[in-house]
Amino acid sequence: MSKRLTAALLIGAFTASSAALAQGMSFEAVDLDQDGYVTYEEIAAAVPTLSEDAFNAADANQDSFLDPDEFATVQP
Repeated sequence: MSKRLTAALLIGAFTASSAALAQGMSFEAVDLDQDGYVTYEEIAAAVPTLSEDAFNAADANQDSFLDPDEFATVQP
């Protein structure tokens, strides 16, 4: 499978899995330890259906955290 298709599928899965985020869940609410970044564990607690692959697709700089800008990409 091509990298573009894989990325598109993962982003689609992440977007579909982020229904709770679309219902007004803020970055601050998901960032449980208030360190300015959201880990997979934090977002999985808020959106249990979210896969780790989908999280990694949203993690543009691949540092294993979502910063506010990366988090915003999953907002409608």
